[in-house]
Order: sequence, then structure tokens, then C-alpha cells
Amino acid sequence: MKKIFLILSLTVLFSINIYAEKIKYVFLFIGDGMSMSSEFALSKFLYGKDKLLFWNNFPVQTYMETWSMDSYEGEYDKNNFDSEKGYNAKVAGIVPYPYYKTEESEQYFRDSIPTDSAAAATAFSTGQKVYNWGLCYDADKDEFISNITDKLNKKKEYNVALITTDKFYSATPAGFSSHNDSRDNGKEIAAEILSKTKPEIVAGKNSFAEMTTFASLNNYYLLDSSEINKPQVFDLVNKKIFLELKNYYEPMPQEDFTLEEFKYRNENNKFSNIVLYLTKILLQKKKPFFALIEVAGIDKANHSNLYGKMLGAMYELNETVKRVYDLIDSKSTDMTFDNTLIIVTADHSTGMLRFRKDMKKGELPFIYTKKKDEIKNKNKIIIRSNDKIKYQSKNHTNELVGCYSVGAGSDLFKKYINEKNIIDNTDINKILNEILIDNN
Repeated sequence: MKKIFLILSLTVLFSINIYAEKIKYVFLFIGDGMSMSSEFALSKFLYGKDKLLFWNNFPVQTYMETWSMDSYEGEYDKNNFDSEKGYNAKVAGIVPYPYYKTEESEQYFRDSIPTDSAAAATAFSTGQKVYNWGLCYDADKDEFISNITDKLNKKKEYNVALITTDKFYSATPAGFSSHNDSRDNGKEIAAEILSKTKPEIVAGKNSFAEMTTFASLNNYYLLDSSEINKPQVFDLVNKKIFLELKNYYEPMPQEDFTLEEFKYRNENNKFSNIVLYLTKILLQKKKPFFALIEVAGIDKANHSNLYGKMLGAMYELNETVKRVYDLIDSKSTDMTFDNTLIIVTADHSTGMLRFRKDMKKGELPFIYTKKKDEIKNKNKIIIRSNDKIKYQSKNHTNELVGCYSVGAGSDLFKKYINEKNIIDNTDINKILNEILIDNN
């Protein structure tokens, strides 16, 4: 009997130790359309120097390929592919602009077919390259692909949170939570997320009024972003949450700032506040979690070549990452850097932003002026540019993007970073699988 008791005691002790050491919390931050030029721009604006954003202090810093099947030349095998056939490093370079630029590389980025957010999110969530527009969908085989959320739902050991400044059924969150041959099928995607995938927390914008009711019918507790600053008299621990992001605006940079770098239209509706609020609710549930957090405004601004709006969205991402890091570091929760991983990256580059002259701290290349629109009787913003910067495109590009990591499991990146200091976006999935699936 004593021998049996000893064996049982050792077994329990071993199990406790394994659980104590496992990675309990994973944050994947995605700056949609965040080129290295975007990172360079915010760092210059805030500090007058490059590489001073919050994640530039992380121990893991590398570059990442983002190409999709639309640019791949040859037959693709997800377990054995030649990355040079998707991203020609010999021409494009092994570091992105502004750290490398030739006429040949610039022409390559103008000509090569880039990924879209759906294919990029699919690569992150499934480990497989697909054609643009599909969500966890293999067009060659006409079949859907299991993603990381599918696997986590099956194991039932982790909660999943999808938090975005975009629509909750837009390409990036959808690539982690749905299966569809087209990202344009918004209602189908939204319905699948809320009724089948059913993440513990869904937060984002919503253009389909009926989806609010649909969320409630699928046992989601309904909130909107204005309620996060109000005292909650109800218990959210045992409830799935559907939070609609309303009246949200990225902050605007203040030129030659003295007291504040960015001004918010609504101080109470900062994205960092929303993410911190939802993180604390997840922690109250006493269960490990995987949180996908996307700032989509970077991509939208770069598509429109709006430098100031891009800076505002970049600032939101930088502040949100910093506040999550500070929460971990505060020791006020059970999150520590021994059980929590942060990854910060982009799904692709957008806009081919190029700098003609050096940018100083607090300097903007655009002057914003207001002019009366006599037809609509409203003030509209007229943008005048100077000779500081130039966008070469309004589309995505095949440029390398940054990838950064800190915390438990960040050493896993060493397995996948090649001799050129580059990883592929499918490697993110391999890392997530090792942490969330294989080791639990």
C-alpha cells in the first residue's frame, strides 16, 4: 500500500510540475500591413531614431517571408518547399527597406504577386501556404484545412480569443477561426465563428446587425467597447463574450509635440484599454489561453497612402504590446515570462513607403488643413505632401516584415530562423503547435 501511495504521489507531483512549467498564455500580435517602413516611421516620429519601438527590446528579432501560393513558382509541398521560389532573396535582399534598396529589388516588389491577409492568416494558423482569398482552404484539393483553433477546441485545454480593430469576420481573425473558399463571404464566416468555432472571446467591429442577435442565440454575452470603463455588476467568468468595437478611432499624431505625441478622439476607447480589459477577463477564467490581437488600421492607412493615420495605428499596436508586457511584468496576475509568450509580427507589407529625406522627432511629412465642402456643408481634410516621403504603391508587397518574440518558448524561434536570419510565416504555426498542441 505504501508503495502504491508513493507511486501515486510521485505521479501527481510530476503532473503538477509539468503543468507549472508549461506555457499557459500566448499572445500573437499582428500589425496588418505593417511594413518595416511603418516601424521605422513611428520610431523616428517618437524618438528621432529607428529601432526604438517597444518590441525592438525583445530578445528574438528576425525577418519573415509572407508570400502565398500566388507567387510560388513550381510544385508546392508543405513539408518540403523551396522558399526562394516564393521570395527571391537574391534579388529582393535578406533585409527589408529601409536597410536595403536596389533598383532591382524595387522592381521586384512592384512586379511580384504579394499575399493577401487571408492567405497570410491561413499560413499562421495551419502551417500551409494557400492561394489568396481562401481561408484555411486548399484550392488544389478543394478541401478545408484544420487550423490552430480547431486543434485547441479539440483538446479543450486552452481558451481562444480573437480581438481586432477590424470586423471580427475580416480576413485575419477569420483565417484563425473559419474555413471558406472566399474571404468575401462575410456572413458565412461570421456565422461559422459564432456557432461552430465559438472562441471564448470575440471582439471587433460588426456590420451585420443580425449577427449581434446570432451571437446572443449562441450563448455569447453581448458588450460594446464603451462598457469596459463601467463597473460590471455581473459575472463574466463563465460566459463567452462578444464585444462590438464601436466609435473607435486611431489617434492622430501631433506635429512638433510637446505634451502629447498622439491625440485620441475618445480617450476611453483606446484599443490598449480594450485588450487589457479582455485579458483580465480571460485570466479570471482560470484557464490557459491563446489570444490573437490584430491592429488593422496600419494596412488601411498604407493602402490609402495616409502617413498620419498609419502612425496612429502603429502607435496603438506599440502601446497595446507595451501594456500587455507591463501587465505580465507587474506580477499582479499569474502571468510571468516563464509561462507567457508574446509574438509581434505582420501578415504582409503594404504601400512601399519610401523616405526621401531623414525624418526628425515629432515631424510629419503631411500638413493637414480643413476646407469647407459646400455641397455636404462639412469640413473635409485636404492633405498636402512635401518632399519627405513617397508611397510607391497602394497595394500589398512581397517585402520581408519584422518578427519579434519574448517570454516562455521564444527560444523555439532558433529552430526555424535560417542562416539569413529569416523565417517563413508557416514557421509561426510550427512554433504555436509545439507550444499549444504537442507539449500538452
